Amino acid sequence: MRFFCYMQHVVLMEAAYSTESAWLNGFVPQICEKLRERLVAHRGFHCPLLSSDRPLECTKPALKIAWDSGLRYCECDVRLSSDGKIMLLHDPNLDKLVEESAKPTPNANEITAEDLISWPLLQKDVHLTYLEDVLLTALESGSRLVIELKGSPGSPTVGSAVARLLQGNPQLLEACALVMSFEVPELLGFADAWDESIAETSRPKLLLLTAIPRENLEAKYQTLDLGDSAWPEKAATFLARKDLLLDGFYIEWTEKLSNDNQEALRKLCQMCTVGVWQHFGQTDSHEEASRLMDLGASFCNTDLPRGFLRGS
Repeated sequence: MRFFCYMQHVVLMEAAYSTESAWLNGFVPQICEKLRERLVAHRGFHCPLLSSDRPLECTKPALKIAWDSGLRYCECDVRLSSDGKIMLLHDPNLDKLVEESAKPTPNANEITAEDLISWPLLQKDVHLTYLEDVLLTALESGSRLVIELKGSPGSPTVGSAVARLLQGNPQLLEACALVMSFEVPELLGFADAWDESIAETSRPKLLLLTAIPRENLEAKYQTLDLGDSAWPEKAATFLARKDLLLDGFYIEWTEKLSNDNQEALRKLCQMCTVGVWQHFGQTDSHEEASRLMDLGASFCNTDLPRGFLRGS
């Protein structure tokens, strides 16, 4: 009976997203294999404007629909619950994912994983989930997850928890493409907890997320501007830090990245692994993603808009 009810929920959810899912399944085969193998579905197949036509961000349906369409990579954010479980969640709390009447919600690190999973969200049949469950889902389909570490003040690092999870379950390493964070303490937590002698296979790549310098940028954000002549020295300094174990950077997109700064981007990609992230909408076109990858980027985030292919 429980299995029947579960399958009923799955069918209902798939029906709710059927139009958008059908579009995605028709869209993915139209893009070249090189792009299909490097595009990263940002928080899964979700709608940044919270349309009910797509699943909520960082939920299992959002990730699974993207993987099932033929995209290899999905990105998600992870945080710790109060009882130390690793949960998929972008914001510190659930305010963006619940009805207006349910706000404000407590921070994720203040409540248990069980409470987080049972919390009523905007889409009633969708729930938060454990990182381990999502990695198992990726493993079953031959897909891979890009994990962003989100810290919480006063809490243990989620980075160390992710390292312990992967080393305690080495089969999950195949499903983890890379681990990244804006927050150096989170990357240090991962690096400190990683013991090369325990894992049977090598650790996932570790990338530092960076932003373009701007006024009032929070101190936790590291910056790397390829338009600044000092960028090679700054990048080399980060890569040389033995405590961070960095393999590269996930840099912020700017309109100059694939034109004025293209030689700098090419050089950075020759130095290390590089991904590109964006604020809503900027790199979400076939042309721009292709240019970035031709310059050497290994990963390019996308929110999978309908207009990704010109004329679609």
